[in-house]
Amino acid sequence: MKFLRSILLFVGVSFAPSANATDGTFEAAFRASLLKSFNEASGKVLALAEAIPETSYGWRPMEGVTSVREVLVHVTGTNFSLGARLGGKPPSGIDRKALGDGMKTKAETLAVTKQSMDYIRDILATIPAADLLPDVNVFGSKAPKLRVALLPVDHAHEHLGQLIAYARMNRIVPPWSK
Repeated sequence: MKFLRSILLFVGVSFAPSANATDGTFEAAFRASLLKSFNEASGKVLALAEAIPETSYGWRPMEGVTSVREVLVHVTGTNFSLGARLGGKPPSGIDRKALGDGMKTKAETLAVTKQSMDYIRDILATIPAADLLPDVNVFGSKAPKLRVALLPVDHAHEHLGQLIAYARMNRIVPPWSK
């Protein structure tokens, strides 16, 4: 963490004379890249969730491992949780602790998962860059709030891989692979 801060300080001092133009260009490029990565992964999660038949939503690779539906409930809850940590207010009617209760059918699961992805995408697109600089607690250690903004992308990719494996084990070809 000290090394990262040293680099950030060096970059900030080195480019201070042209900070306004450089910062704006970097911020725009970074935000566009962040959103592109999130949109690609979350779009594939939704496409795969759509391709998996409702009869397979209860499928799990073995006892004690999350089912397809439970993975989607987890992704959805995490999106709402991270959005709140970034300062967003969850949409009305969303109770993160009871999400699974309202996500019993495939249609309900898809609708709420999509809503969570729209919610976090809107936050990532609009949160002021300055709000991402202060340190916050991230899983027990201090890190810039920017780390929290990166987590939805990491998380979407992680569970996309999980759902691809689940689909393949059930002989479902991901739609983008056809």
